[in-house]
Amino acid sequence: MTVDSALSIRKGEERQAPALQVRDLVVRYGGRRDSFHAVDGVSVEVARGATLGIIGESGSGKSTLAKAIAGLVPIAAGTVEVLGPDGGLAPAASSVGRAGQVQMIFQDPALALNLGRPVWKSVVEPLVPHRLAVPRRLRDRGVELLGQVGLGPEIADRRPGQMSGGQRQRVTIARAVAARAPVVMCDEPVAALDISVQAGVLRLLDELREASDLTYLFISHDMASIARIAHDVGVMYLGRLVEIGPVREVLRSPRHPYTQALIRAVPRVGLGARDAEIQTLEGEIPDARRPPSGCRFRTRCPFAQEICALEEPPAESVAESADSGSAHQAACHFWREIRAGTAPRRPD
Repeated sequence: MTVDSALSIRKGEERQAPALQVRDLVVRYGGRRDSFHAVDGVSVEVARGATLGIIGESGSGKSTLAKAIAGLVPIAAGTVEVLGPDGGLAPAASSVGRAGQVQMIFQDPALALNLGRPVWKSVVEPLVPHRLAVPRRLRDRGVELLGQVGLGPEIADRRPGQMSGGQRQRVTIARAVAARAPVVMCDEPVAALDISVQAGVLRLLDELREASDLTYLFISHDMASIARIAHDVGVMYLGRLVEIGPVREVLRSPRHPYTQALIRAVPRVGLGARDAEIQTLEGEIPDARRPPSGCRFRTRCPFAQEICALEEPPAESVAESADSGSAHQAACHFWREIRAGTAPRRPD
């Protein structure tokens, strides 16, 4: 599926109040001498029942962002608020693993499941987080949850090694929704699957979101998957958001040169004549322990000038969505000139 065809499927939906609100999130790795910020001051907000996609190269911090929100890695600074039972936002639990508030679907289902357990036990595990043994009485609930993801009762007593990759991922999805958490982190959930299976899993995720009013943060490197499932999309580079907005606007009219380069790298993604200045992405992402000053993308940007090394560009509103009213923002000193085709070239 191409990006353009996927965008034609994504329907506009009325936005609700936020179910997830992240403010100035910082995740720091390493020791005192070699520490670095894997996520550096990221703020996002996801409406209840909506999906925010996050894209970026390996090393951009997108998976760390999801794990931090899920409580799987410690947060150095910032806040995470999640929809509570009273319908309002409340600070997320600080303990690692926020069972009941945020659940996680990982990239590789084979690594996410206990290979020695029948899958029904893995599915209902979130319902008994403090017990070593899963009681037999929960088997019927496990079978019911497996049915919700398209797996028959004959699957319940199988081990993960007796199942296909697509079936295993459906099991992890069933486990993620078992605790009825309002927010689910999806970390590359179809990347390890055959391309013929990916569409079915994406369709299942979307159906569950609509049926159960779930809120997703969907991490992916695949533009078509983001276009198919997300309402909004954020683009991360070296720990920071460089562009965010409605998925249709960002993928069809990208403003940041990094977003433009990512889209240009996707086969058969047509860009208009006004985008003639868009260049393919060259070089590798810098070492996060020694990020460039100012704009972190400047060392790879063909339009970088002196100001890019001196000042970090602020996020500016670049358009207003006709579908949802959410702002389309980009952090680039020269996004207007790049869009107009008048941006100066970086000096050699």
